[in-house]
Amino acid sequence: IEPWHIDVKDFIDLKKNSGEERRRAHDLFPALWINDLFMRRVEADEAWTLFDPFEVPELVGLYGDAFNERYIECEAREDLTKEVISAKSLWKDILRSYFETGNPFLTFKDTANKANPNGHAGVIRSSNLCTEIFQNTAPNHYNIRIIFEDGSIAIFDEEEIVKVDSGLTKPAKKITALDSLDGKKIWMVDKEAIDGDTAVCNLASVNLSKINTQEDIARVVPVAIRMLDNVIDLNFYPLAKVKKTNEKTRAIGLGVMGEAQMLAQNGISWGSSEHLMRIDQVMESVSYYAIKASSDLAIEKGRYSLYEGSNWSKGIFPIDRANENACKLVDRGGLFGYEHDWDKLREKVKNDGMRNGYLMAIAPTSSISILVGTTQAIEPIYKRKWFEENLSGLIPVVAPKLSPETWQYYTPSYELDQRVLIRAAAVRQKWIDQGQSLNIFITLDKASGKYLNDIYMDAWRFGLKSTYYLRSQSPESVQEVEGIEDRSMECMGCQ
Repeated sequence: IEPWHIDVKDFIDLKKNSGEERRRAHDLFPALWINDLFMRRVEADEAWTLFDPFEVPELVGLYGDAFNERYIECEAREDLTKEVISAKSLWKDILRSYFETGNPFLTFKDTANKANPNGHAGVIRSSNLCTEIFQNTAPNHYNIRIIFEDGSIAIFDEEEIVKVDSGLTKPAKKITALDSLDGKKIWMVDKEAIDGDTAVCNLASVNLSKINTQEDIARVVPVAIRMLDNVIDLNFYPLAKVKKTNEKTRAIGLGVMGEAQMLAQNGISWGSSEHLMRIDQVMESVSYYAIKASSDLAIEKGRYSLYEGSNWSKGIFPIDRANENACKLVDRGGLFGYEHDWDKLREKVKNDGMRNGYLMAIAPTSSISILVGTTQAIEPIYKRKWFEENLSGLIPVVAPKLSPETWQYYTPSYELDQRVLIRAAAVRQKWIDQGQSLNIFITLDKASGKYLNDIYMDAWRFGLKSTYYLRSQSPESVQEVEGIEDRSMECMGCQ
């Protein structure tokens, strides 16, 4: 839910182990959909107003300046149910619950929507469970079909405001046969169900421990894009509306795994300037060849149906919507530091189109990375040796290619300053159109309110769209040679 929801304070406590059990939901995965206005008020220590979403439903579909204007208008109204609290106090409660339970996940509404390549066709209303998929969605709704006594018909969206002949204005869904419109008497009011849009995850990950040169990326990424595009047509869909949405956007999510192994093999320390430089170069190539491959497929198989009017059709790529703070983290010499000819690719995409409306997303890969023998996704290692616990039981894991030469470059996640994870994620985010599944790791002795605030404020300031779990451990368990990483409660769909 969004942080202006009247029940937000109860919502963030859903997974706490203390308190009234009837007000807990331990098997759910709550997340907050946070707007920039709330974060700015936290920074300024200003008041924040909570509303009943049934009274202000329009706020859900608005973002950016449109949301800000409407929200401030609602604050000034006296006829709405509302509660005024301290924004900073709510933020502290969010971080406290996040540290105690690992939830709610934080997702950033304005950041996601401002970078939405298909903003012309809808609104992103949430991420998926693993917080890397950001696509347009829409709820099921009804069209109101009004049949007049003279046989004519008028159709309105159920929420459309209509002025009836009595002088009253009301949503179309509340019009009855007792009303009249434009002097015409109503004979019957009927409803037509309209399916909404449901986002779909079609995911694959490039193993960076083996595929990290420009030549290898150029060879492998087009194959992965073609494979994922084929999945859309071959997949089984449990609901017709899911298939309809997927065929309309042809959304896929190509990500990466094995980043920590790639760094260790090349003698690069996690969080160093060399790390940021290397991942910037790698993600540029992944982005370039993914976009090019989808454009090539558009020539062969046709464009996705919503292409016209999209950012792709205007030659606007993820890097063109990149966060300013993130762009300052790596200095590659400005426009002349790029590895690829982006202007040429922009012209190609404008001329040839795109096969896929969404292209890139970095999933957790905690299971498939073990299967292929590399480190998971974009994370530093949990330990140099540990046990993964999931629904299958305990699985022993050793950092890939661990040796005296790579030992020092495999820095366990809990030993790192977590702000370097945020900065590395910010560098990746410049190049991808969706998001990343990013965990944060903190030991109890480091978990001050200031440190947590710095981490998650940085996530927002550097343009991340989300953060996933906040994993906390005692210093003693971190010092153990072997540990257990429990993932039995995680979603297996993106693993």
